[in-house]
Amino acid sequence: MVYDKEIWDLVPLLDDPDTYVQDALFEHLKSMGGSAIEQLEEVHHRTEGESEAFAIQKMLRALKEEMKFDTLKHWIETEDDDLLAGLCYIQNILTDGVEAVDLHPVMMDYVAEILSEMRDDQTVIERVMLFNHVFFNRLHIKTTDPMFSRPDNTFIHKVLMKKRGSPVAVGLLYIMLAYQTGVPIGGCVFKGGFLPVVHNTENQVLFVNVFKNGLMFPHEELEKFLKSMHLNIPEDSFREALPVDLAQIYAETLLFSFSAPEKEPQKHQVDKLNRILSLFGREKTMLIEIDDDQDE
Repeated sequence: MVYDKEIWDLVPLLDDPDTYVQDALFEHLKSMGGSAIEQLEEVHHRTEGESEAFAIQKMLRALKEEMKFDTLKHWIETEDDDLLAGLCYIQNILTDGVEAVDLHPVMMDYVAEILSEMRDDQTVIERVMLFNHVFFNRLHIKTTDPMFSRPDNTFIHKVLMKKRGSPVAVGLLYIMLAYQTGVPIGGCVFKGGFLPVVHNTENQVLFVNVFKNGLMFPHEELEKFLKSMHLNIPEDSFREALPVDLAQIYAETLLFSFSAPEKEPQKHQVDKLNRILSLFGREKTMLIEIDDDQDE
């Protein structure tokens, strides 16, 4: 490998205890892009000094993590419609090694199973019902952990492999598979959450409950349920979900799981998720208000 002389000049500074020096080095190496990481990795392999090797490794970790944030930021800003990619960008920041290219073949196997039962002469509702049958009964994808007590029940790579996950994770998988199979199911976001939604040929909106094997119900039933729970959900907050909306909900759900008050919060992951959410630059979706005027 041909090394940039500047890299060799910078390496002795990497174990400088001055935080100002470290910050300046980080910004400079970051501006050099992937080439700096590639060369630092090679230098790290050749380094014999323990202190210097540790300093290089520490800088490499910081640079690689920063690049992950930059990748997610680019996905958000370009409004990419590949939801699986967006979820993997978030997940890779938290757990490392989660790539959409590795998960895509698994998802396509599920898509093939669903498509094997589809016919052109089926109505929208028939296609949705068949989709539900394969999704819940043949693929045996199930919801678990309704209180989101364990983050790994929302991790998209684990849900794809285990076919078990939190309602949010299963709902996201449900929408992604519907999109890939051409079944007219999208997402609807509102203040406090999101639901998969069916658009049939009569322009009637039907929501889907993935916790009850794809049970479909009209908007009126959702309104009654929300009122019974004394949840104040503004009517104008209901809108079609874009991939970026669903990715933000994924991050919000994980933040809730990692910072749940009944267990010791995992500060490092919470800090990462707060930074992730700041990249979306919008108000959180999952926060809700309880109506103070509820009847006794």
